[in-house]
Amino acid sequence: MSTDTINDQAQAVYAAEDLWEKKEPSARIRFGDWHEVQPFYATIARRFREADQQVYPPTVRPRKGALQAHYDAALQSVFIPPYDRGGSWSLKTATAIHEFAHHISPGAGHGPDFRAAMIECLEIMGWDADLLAECYAKVGLSTSDKGDSITDKVSKLLTHADKAATDEERRTYLEKAEGLAATHAVNLALLRKKQADNENSGERDRPITGGMFSLTALPNVTYRNLAVELGTAIGRAHGAQCVIRGRSQWMTFYGFPEDVNLTELMINRVTPMMFEEADRYLRSEEHRVSGTATVSARITFCQNFAWEVGRRLREAVKQTEKEIMALTDGSAASTEIALRDKAVEVLDYVAYEFKRQGVKGAWRGSNTSNWSGTAAVAGQNAAQKANLYGRKELG
Repeated sequence: MSTDTINDQAQAVYAAEDLWEKKEPSARIRFGDWHEVQPFYATIARRFREADQQVYPPTVRPRKGALQAHYDAALQSVFIPPYDRGGSWSLKTATAIHEFAHHISPGAGHGPDFRAAMIECLEIMGWDADLLAECYAKVGLSTSDKGDSITDKVSKLLTHADKAATDEERRTYLEKAEGLAATHAVNLALLRKKQADNENSGERDRPITGGMFSLTALPNVTYRNLAVELGTAIGRAHGAQCVIRGRSQWMTFYGFPEDVNLTELMINRVTPMMFEEADRYLRSEEHRVSGTATVSARITFCQNFAWEVGRRLREAVKQTEKEIMALTDGSAASTEIALRDKAVEVLDYVAYEFKRQGVKGAWRGSNTSNWSGTAAVAGQNAAQKANLYGRKELG
């Protein structure tokens, strides 16, 4: 399995489990600190053994950093950030079960075997495993390796694109991949409307707050600001909004799970491409004769690249929506209403979360007093030709 597919699955798993955590009260039970996770693991392992499976608990250890919990297969240990180091976010049963699932599925990454292990943990504990399976399905993941999930289908199209003999054939596969992702989002919007219209439908899918998407791998604040320009353009195209934190070190996206997930995946892929294209332009004769300072030319190039990527994505999404409404005949109005309701629900959710968190002000973006017309055109042209499902990852 390629690195890009592995990273895709990890981001999708995080989005699904965030959704599951919001729906499952037991997943939000808190621990006082990292050492309280050990007895919880002992209980889970004992229940596995009671079911005739020889499972023993991993050792729980404190982690030096606060931004991540992780499992070390060589040490058979789970590292949890302590409370006094800012690890309160990780001190909950959802995180603990996630790492335990890594323990009983070593080497599986976040693929089907890992997801099956998560389901098995919930079943062993007597929790509602079907709820987590539904959340996986909503972001296009399965718990088997049959290759029938939305992620599998998109990955197959991208593989075909990589092997295409001509640019036209490659472009066709990429358009199919984007169209499939957009169609999946529209279908979910229709499902939400149906659930909302049915008073007896119970709890339904709602907007979420994504994780802290890190830009700290980038060399300085200018690069991070340009990545934010690109990220916000991609997010808006997919119906997600964001907050920028810590001098553009982190972005947090708000929206429906599939939109947040797709936005983060595309930022991971397109950001390295944008900077590579900018570097290529800055080495060109066209830039040398322009007389524009390197920093100003980079900012101009990347801003126009980001704006053009956003325009391309918005057009692709609108085209897919038009095609779906044309196919639904008499239901076209219902589709349009569902999409409008989705946008309104995201805006309401963002307004509520911003007020609750005290978010104020607006991000001002990257500025330069020396605008370069040649860099602007070059950035726009590079974005028009860019494979928005590029293979290289950020960081």
